Amino acid sequence: MSRIALLVLALTACGKKPDDKPAAPTNGEAEVVKVPGTADKGPVVGAAAQAADDPKKHLQPEEGTLEIGKAEAKAGGEAVAKITVKPGAGYHISTDFPTELKLDPTPGVKLAKDTIGKSDADSLTEQGMLLTVKATPEKPGTYEIKGWFKFGVCDKESCHPKRQPIAIQVAAN
Repeated sequence: MSRIALLVLALTACGKKPDDKPAAPTNGEAEVVKVPGTADKGPVVGAAAQAADDPKKHLQPEEGTLEIGKAEAKAGGEAVAKITVKPGAGYHISTDFPTELKLDPTPGVKLAKDTIGKSDADSLTEQGMLLTVKATPEKPGTYEIKGWFKFGVCDKESCHPKRQPIAIQVAAN
């Protein structure tokens, strides 16, 4: 009996009764519990945040078309994919916009360039744009090169920056 009395005395001395629950936060925020062995990673920043896709920035059907050609080659040979942008009626390609195609590293494929800019374009006029992607697949198989394409289209009143994901299919035999 004396052990129980000591327990009750100890709990009342620190202001708690045996059935008290921890107090909930009073500032309207959820209680945060730190778990040993885990790190607080914080907000997503850098490439992961940059990769956030916004469909409003994609090329809309009335603004024009974006065609991505399939690249084919023998394993160890150079495969070429053509990327074409043609403006819709009443639109033109912005030749002043900082056009850029950034490609992600793809296991099994060596890229001639992972960033293709305006100066690398085969053709860049108000009537259309043509970029060439050169890739060398190491082994037979199919590969997908992903990346982001940034360019601009304009109508007579304003220009519309575009940024959208891109995927290039590469087949090697």
